[in-house]
Order: sequence, then structure tokens, then C-alpha cells
Amino acid sequence: MDGPIRVLYVESDPQFRQLTVESLQRASDRLDVVAERRPDGGLARVREEAVDCVVADHEFPSTTGLDFLDAVRAESPGLPFILFTGTGSEAVASKSISAGVTDYFRKRGSAEQYALLANRIENAVERRRADQRADRRKRRLETLISNLPGIVYRCRNEPGWPMEYVAGEAEDLVGYSAETLAANEVNWGEEVLHPDDRERAWEEVQAAIERGEPFECTYRVVTADEEVRWMWEQGRTVTDSGVDVGDGPSAGGDAAAADRATIIEGFITDVTESKRRERELQRSERRFRAIFDDPNLLVGLLDTDGRVEEVNRTALEYVGIEPEDVIGEDFSETPWWTAEMREDVREWVRLAAAGEYVSYEATHPNPAGDPITVQGFFRPVTDDAGTVTAIVVSARDVTARREREEKLERQYERLDEFASFVSHDFQSPISAARGRLELALETGDDAHIERAIDAIERIDELRTDLVDTLRSGDIVSEPAILAVDDVLDTVWETVDPPAEASFRTDGAIEVAADREALQRLLENLVRNSVEHGGDDVDVRVGETDGGFYYEDSGPGIDPEHRGRVFSPGFSTKRDDDGTGMGLASVRQIVSAHGWEIDVDDAERLDGVRFVIHTE
Repeated sequence: MDGPIRVLYVESDPQFRQLTVESLQRASDRLDVVAERRPDGGLARVREEAVDCVVADHEFPSTTGLDFLDAVRAESPGLPFILFTGTGSEAVASKSISAGVTDYFRKRGSAEQYALLANRIENAVERRRADQRADRRKRRLETLISNLPGIVYRCRNEPGWPMEYVAGEAEDLVGYSAETLAANEVNWGEEVLHPDDRERAWEEVQAAIERGEPFECTYRVVTADEEVRWMWEQGRTVTDSGVDVGDGPSAGGDAAAADRATIIEGFITDVTESKRRERELQRSERRFRAIFDDPNLLVGLLDTDGRVEEVNRTALEYVGIEPEDVIGEDFSETPWWTAEMREDVREWVRLAAAGEYVSYEATHPNPAGDPITVQGFFRPVTDDAGTVTAIVVSARDVTARREREEKLERQYERLDEFASFVSHDFQSPISAARGRLELALETGDDAHIERAIDAIERIDELRTDLVDTLRSGDIVSEPAILAVDDVLDTVWETVDPPAEASFRTDGAIEVAADREALQRLLENLVRNSVEHGGDDVDVRVGETDGGFYYEDSGPGIDPEHRGRVFSPGFSTKRDDDGTGMGLASVRQIVSAHGWEIDVDDAERLDGVRFVIHTE
């Protein structure tokens, strides 16, 4: 509607010709005006070039504008032709209108006339273009109808629509022959048309007739086999003499012609499959919109090149943008993706466009807060032929779930490590019980049995602590104020070191700790001292500023190994008997209390010193 307009202006006066060309182009930037001084030159232009409108004077040396009009009409019957003359009269105007000029315009010698003339040119061209579009639509519709399976008919516009003529594939359509329907042995409106649609169809047809328009309607029919099918019908009224009055009285007819419009001619075709597909499409559209508008999903629709066609509000809000910021943009370059992920996104688009279903997990920037982790999909959308026509991208925010999973994973790892450490801690009382029972068998001394029972009770305590920890997920329970020397007394009995070994505490040491955990910590330190320091190892425990120390008289720990001694599996024993779990268990208990531990040379003895900072 807004395209350029090519205007041919034919005028013998060179000065007025130039003035008119310039004035018209100033009056409207849509007009592209070319000029000729004689009608024969103008006619050549019409034949050889695309011209949208002809403007011509009436008086020429050897001919007239009306003669020129006849020549133009012979070449292009519908081309708008405006007579623009200063020598005309009422007679000339009347003759021009009778000859079929599009418009008649008198030269007035004022600047305003060119704006008015430009407007009339645009209106004339737009009317012609509209007519051409209507003609094209009509031809396409006629071509469509001529290729559709169905029937053509002629009937009287009366209730029941009694037929006068039926031709085509009537039997395929409704199970009755064309002859049966044409003879009204089976009445279309009363026996074929579905009873629930009869009133509506009648009203729609009559309303169109009253407006003087062709009609279209869709309704159901019941076939000879009692199958319900959908039909589409298009028709128009004609007079009983066959003259079309489909445009009604307002288009040039009269009331009498409308009264005579008692005959309908039309075309009917089966659209059952189209109706089914339409319902399926509507259901699919409703399902798509339900997904697209889900506030818990980030959803986008892309073309197969990865350009954004539509994005839901949830996705826009996550990155704080509006639709116009991304519609038509390359999806990989939009704010949802970091620069490092853009190549991956382009690859996912390529795979989806090739028909593959792509799942992904990514972290999206989030200007409103921390980045979000999403889990999503690139889904190809295909037509009936299997061709990918679009890509739906959807994602769900799984940040909280991932954080929970990571927390649980860390907890599982910690508990798994704890279980391994406790399993290691079982070895000491088990060894003690075994050793005491062997001595009892050898010596017959019941005192060894009592010590074995103590070790077994310690095993049961460890088992109970393991069960409680695995149930609660907490390696240490609510701390209490404990005397370290009291706990060490219990530890010494539990570990049951050789009689030559000894321990002492320097002063009263109190810490806030889980007693069971603190006992296991000291058990592992004592066991470590006995294993590395021999049967006569000495142990000393004392208070430090902000904690306590534990040292022994063993061989100590090489400074180059001190950074690794708390790692699971690391051991300095050369006979491969060391599991490397004892000090790792110590480190875990220290960390679970929120403490810290350092390794250094002993100050009062000759071995290693562990300083535990509890504050």
C-alpha cells in the first residue's frame, strides 16, 4: 500500500511540463514522475515500462487527450488515466467522464493544485492495486475450488434448500448420488445437513444474502452410512435469469433485483480431516501455551537458524530485559549465555535444527542476584513431512536442587569418610580384646578377661556412635565441658598400650567437645604414638594458649611429611602395616569441632608435638 508510484506525465508545453514534474514530486515522496511531450512517446512508455498512472493534457498539436486515452486503454485497460487540462470546458469534462477517464482535473495555476493532484493520483493507483489484489485472490480461490473434491450445485433459497442441479463427487462426499440429490429424493437441508447445524447454517446464509455478499459456512452432515462429516460451503445468490447479484443492491443493483435473488449457486467440499487437524492444532497450541506461559520455566521459540522469535516473561525477568531486546537476535548472543558458552549454544541449535533432541545444563547470568543453574532442552518442532520448522528451548531453574545435591554429596562424602575412620578406630579395641583374651588363655588370669570386656564395651560404644552419626549426619554432637586428663585415662585403658608405655598431663585442661569424638581423637593419637614410638613410649598432654598439646617420645615426623600426615592413606611406616587413617580421623574430628591442628617437634620429649587450637 505504501510502495512507490510511477507516473507518466504527457504535456506539450515544456515549461509547464517541468513545473508539474517538480511540483508533483515535492508534493509526495511516493511519486516518481517521468514526462513526455507527445502522446506517441507516452504510448511507447506505457508499452515498454511499468507505469502506475498516466496524467495528460487535453490539447496536442495533432490529437487530443481523449484519443490518447483510447490508445492507452487498448494497451492497458485498467491503467488509471487523469486528464489535467487548462483548456477544457463542461462539455470536455462530460465527454472525458463518458470516455472513461479515471479523473478530470482543471489547471488552476496555484501551488495547492499539485498537492491535490498528487492525492488524486495516489487514490487512483491504490484503488487499482486493491482491485488487482482482489482479482488475484478471486483467481486463487477459483483455482482452489476447481481442484477440490466436492460438488457444485444450484438450489432455491428456501427452507430445506431444494436442489435444481448437482454435479461432482456427491456419492464420495455424502453417500448419495448427484441425481438423487438433484431430484430431491433426499433433501440436502432437511435430511443430509446435521439437525444441530441446520438453524445456524440457514441464519449465516441469509445474513450474507441480506448484506449482498457471497457466503461461506462450515457445518456437519450425516452421510447415507450415518457417519458425521464436516463440510465447507461457499455460494452466492443469482437471479432466476442467471445474473449474479452477489454484490447486492448497494453495488449498483436495486431492491427488485434482490427480491428476484431466489437461486443459490455454490460449491461444497469435505473438510472433516481439516477440522480434525484444526482441533489437534488447537489442542497443541493450548498445550504449547500452557508450557510457554509456565512461570516455573524459561521458554523461548527459535527459528531453525537460531534467531529468537518469542520468549516468555519468566526468561525475560531472569536477565532483566524486554522482548524487543532479543526478538530477531541470534540466541547464542543473548544475555542468557556467557561468552564461554556461546559456541556450545550454536552447536545445540545446529543439532536441534537437524532433528536431534538436546538436553543441557548451564549457568545463566542473573543481574538480580547470584547466577542460576538451569537444566533444559532444545526440542525440534516438525511439520507433517518431518521437516524441522522451529526449535523450542525450555529450561528449569535447578539452582536450589543442585545446591541441595551438592550439600548432600558433601555430607555423604564426610559421612563415608567418617565411617572409614570409625572402622579404623574399631581396630584398636578389637586388637586389645584379642590380645587380652590370648593372655587369659595363656595365663589363666581373669584380669585379662575383664580388660577384654572393657575393649568389647568400647567397640559397642563406637558402633552406637557410628549409628547415631549416620542417622543425624552430624559427626560431633552438642559439646560439653570436658577434662582432658579424665578422657585420657579412659583412652589409655581402651588402647591398652604395653605396660612400659606411660602418659602424664600437665595441669587441668578443659575443653568444650563431644566426649565420644574427643575420646576417638586421643585414641588415634595414643595408637599413633605406640605404633611409631615402641612399647616404652612416653606421652605428655598439656595446656597451651587457646588449646592443648599432645606430644610423645617417638621418632617424630619429618618436616617434609608434616603437610601430608592428615591425608587418608598416608603413612610413614615402612612395613606397609600403616593404614594412614588414624591421623586423618584426628583431622576430621578437629575440623568437625571447628578447631585447628598443627604439627611440630616435641618440646618436652623427643618425638612429635600436635597442637590443637580450640579457640
